[in-house]
Amino acid sequence: MKALAVSLSLHEVRAPDLDAIAELELRTFPVPWKRDYFAADVGVSNRFNRVARDPHGRLAGYLFCTYAAGEIHINKIAVAEPFRRRGVALRLMDEVFSVARRLSSQEIFLEVRPSNVAARAFYRTLGFVETGSRTAYYLDGEDAILMSLKLSP
Repeated sequence: MKALAVSLSLHEVRAPDLDAIAELELRTFPVPWKRDYFAADVGVSNRFNRVARDPHGRLAGYLFCTYAAGEIHINKIAVAEPFRRRGVALRLMDEVFSVARRLSSQEIFLEVRPSNVAARAFYRTLGFVETGSRTAYYLDGEDAILMSLKLSP
């Protein structure tokens, strides 16, 4: 694992993290979530939300998931530009895999834009496969590719 990824601190999202998350969201996605959407997920019982910070306390990335009925849905994952391709997304996904084991989840799934070639390739390296599509899924009209990973019992 890359040196930065090893030195990251990860913790459950808390209210003081929300401003930095909302700022990163605005810089990362063409149709960003509002800060209130993230705030509504903080502290909810069937949510798994993590932030990754570098040793200086800067937000390196975040992850928001929902889980129920043996499934985990990755709602959001983002890595700040200076931290990309340095193992941050992998550390965040390792957290998802850990929680999946604790919950005995059978599947993890997510939606990704067809135009996000880098993300699709990253998910494939983790074993995700493209299992379908959702027409005009995003508010700007772009479709989504549904990707899933079946987990061993």
